[in-house]
Amino acid sequence: MVNYIMRNPLESEEAKNIVYSCKEHGKDTYFSIKKMERKRSMKKYVYVWFKKRNVAEKMWVRILKGNQKAGEGRLDNVPKHLTHLELGQTIKFNTDKEGITWQKNI
Repeated sequence: MVNYIMRNPLESEEAKNIVYSCKEHGKDTYFSIKKMERKRSMKKYVYVWFKKRNVAEKMWVRILKGNQKAGEGRLDNVPKHLTHLELGQTIKFNTDKEGITWQKNI
Protein backbone atom coordinates (compact mmCIF):
# COMPACT_ATOMS: atom_id res chain seq x y z
CA MET A 1 0.00 0.00 0.00
CA VAL A 2 1.36 3.38 -1.01
CA ASN A 3 0.67 6.17 1.49
CA TYR A 4 0.43 9.71 0.17
CA ILE A 5 -1.84 12.72 0.25
CA MET A 6 -3.52 13.80 -2.98
CA ARG A 7 -4.44 17.48 -3.12
CA ASN A 8 -5.97 19.59 -5.80
CA PRO A 9 -3.13 21.90 -6.95
CA LEU A 10 -5.62 24.75 -7.08
CA GLU A 11 -6.32 24.46 -3.35
CA SER A 12 -2.92 23.57 -1.93
CA GLU A 13 0.06 25.64 -0.93
CA GLU A 14 3.21 24.96 -2.95
CA ALA A 15 4.89 22.67 -0.42
CA LYS A 16 1.82 20.67 0.53
CA ASN A 17 1.30 18.74 -2.67
CA ILE A 18 4.68 17.05 -2.89
CA VAL A 19 4.75 13.26 -2.99
CA TYR A 20 7.97 11.26 -2.98
CA SER A 21 8.12 7.64 -4.11
CA CYS A 22 10.84 5.11 -4.77
CA LYS A 23 11.61 4.01 -8.34
CA GLU A 24 9.86 0.70 -7.67
CA HIS A 25 6.53 2.45 -6.97
CA GLY A 26 6.95 5.54 -9.14
CA LYS A 27 4.50 4.44 -11.85
CA ASP A 28 1.90 3.29 -9.33
CA THR A 29 2.06 6.63 -7.54
CA TYR A 30 1.99 8.53 -10.83
CA PHE A 31 -1.14 6.74 -12.07
CA SER A 32 -2.87 7.11 -8.69
CA ILE A 33 -2.40 10.88 -8.78
CA LYS A 34 -3.13 11.09 -12.53
CA LYS A 35 -6.66 9.78 -11.79
CA MET A 36 -7.44 13.27 -10.47
CA GLU A 37 -7.53 14.42 -14.13
CA ARG A 38 -10.97 12.77 -14.39
CA LYS A 39 -12.52 15.23 -11.94
CA ARG A 40 -14.56 17.99 -13.56
CA SER A 41 -12.50 20.66 -11.75
CA MET A 42 -9.28 19.22 -13.22
CA LYS A 43 -10.25 19.02 -16.92
CA LYS A 44 -7.92 21.93 -17.74
CA TYR A 45 -4.94 20.17 -16.09
CA VAL A 46 -2.70 17.28 -16.99
CA TYR A 47 -0.23 15.42 -14.74
CA VAL A 48 3.09 15.36 -16.61
CA TRP A 49 6.18 13.22 -16.01
CA PHE A 50 9.40 15.21 -16.51
CA LYS A 51 12.73 13.42 -16.80
CA LYS A 52 16.25 14.62 -17.48
CA ARG A 53 19.07 12.12 -17.23
CA ASN A 54 18.44 10.18 -14.00
CA VAL A 55 16.23 12.84 -12.38
CA ALA A 56 12.45 12.58 -12.63
CA GLU A 57 9.69 14.80 -11.32
CA LYS A 58 5.94 14.72 -11.92
CA MET A 59 4.01 17.99 -11.91
CA TRP A 60 0.68 19.53 -12.87
CA VAL A 61 0.42 21.53 -16.07
CA ARG A 62 -2.51 23.86 -16.89
CA ILE A 63 -3.55 23.16 -20.49
CA LEU A 64 -3.42 26.13 -22.89
CA LYS A 65 -3.74 24.24 -26.20
CA GLY A 66 -4.85 20.69 -26.90
CA ASN A 67 -6.21 18.28 -24.32
CA GLN A 68 -5.01 15.92 -21.58
CA LYS A 69 -3.41 13.63 -24.18
CA ALA A 70 -1.29 16.14 -26.09
CA GLY A 71 -0.80 19.85 -26.23
CA GLU A 72 0.86 22.82 -24.59
CA GLY A 73 0.46 24.26 -21.12
CA ARG A 74 1.95 26.16 -18.20
CA LEU A 75 3.75 24.45 -15.34
CA ASP A 76 1.57 24.81 -12.24
CA ASN A 77 4.05 23.46 -9.67
CA VAL A 78 7.38 24.73 -8.38
CA PRO A 79 10.02 22.17 -9.43
CA LYS A 80 12.16 20.83 -6.61
CA HIS A 81 14.71 18.73 -8.50
CA LEU A 82 14.59 19.82 -12.15
CA THR A 83 15.81 23.33 -11.48
CA HIS A 84 15.99 24.29 -15.17
CA LEU A 85 12.16 24.37 -15.08
CA GLU A 86 10.13 27.05 -13.32
CA LEU A 87 6.59 27.81 -12.25
CA GLY A 88 4.57 29.24 -15.15
CA GLN A 89 6.96 27.99 -17.83
CA THR A 90 5.24 26.92 -21.07
CA ILE A 91 5.87 23.30 -22.01
CA LYS A 92 4.64 20.83 -24.63
CA PHE A 93 3.45 17.37 -23.65
CA ASN A 94 2.36 14.10 -25.21
CA THR A 95 0.88 10.87 -23.82
CA ASP A 96 2.39 7.51 -24.75
CA LYS A 97 0.62 4.14 -25.29
CA GLU A 98 1.07 3.25 -21.61
CA GLY A 99 -0.84 6.38 -20.56
CA ILE A 100 2.14 8.35 -19.25
CA THR A 101 2.14 12.01 -20.24
CA TRP A 102 5.69 13.23 -20.88
CA GLN A 103 7.12 16.67 -21.43
CA LYS A 104 8.45 16.99 -24.96
CA ASN A 105 11.94 18.39 -25.62
CA ILE A 106 13.24 18.58 -22.07
